[in-house]
Amino acid sequence: MNTSAVARLLNVSHSTIQRWVSQLNMEVERNQLGHYQFSEEDIALLRKIQNQLNEGIILQKVSISESKLKKAIVRKHPETTKEHEQLMERVIRLENGLKTKADDVVSYQLLQHRSEMEEMHKLVEKLEARIEALETPTVLPFDYFLAAEEAAATKKTKKKPFMKMIFGNGRKNDPTSLSTADSD
Repeated sequence: MNTSAVARLLNVSHSTIQRWVSQLNMEVERNQLGHYQFSEEDIALLRKIQNQLNEGIILQKVSISESKLKKAIVRKHPETTKEHEQLMERVIRLENGLKTKADDVVSYQLLQHRSEMEEMHKLVEKLEARIEALETPTVLPFDYFLAAEEAAATKKTKKKPFMKMIFGNGRKNDPTSLSTADSD
């Protein structure tokens, strides 16, 4: 079966099949044009991969049988020396060190995120308490006697109209108005 037929069978895209084969280093036969030709065993293996991915396992952690993995061919040259072997051992140690360092970084980031989330949770609890305090009605006792005293203390004064205040009552025969006019 070709890639498209297998993709239809598994209900995924053909690029997904190609990605699984390349990232998992699967050994799959190719035709004259270089296209994958999947056997029944290959299809069964792809179904197992799909099931593992559906269970939540990431592609790098998917386990497949060793017989279908591409084997790296290591050719030793006659000029391979002890220095080359030491370099290879050092490269392997460095790669392992990088893996552990990456794990440490991720663990540190997770701890940082957890502490930030705990701080945010405490802040949310404080805000909830403040909102609840603001939403609960506070009834102050009303002092009726105090209100009555204040009402009695405020005396209403009758205001004079503005024009009368400036020009007076406006009576011409008023002796008080004449006396003020005579004094001028």
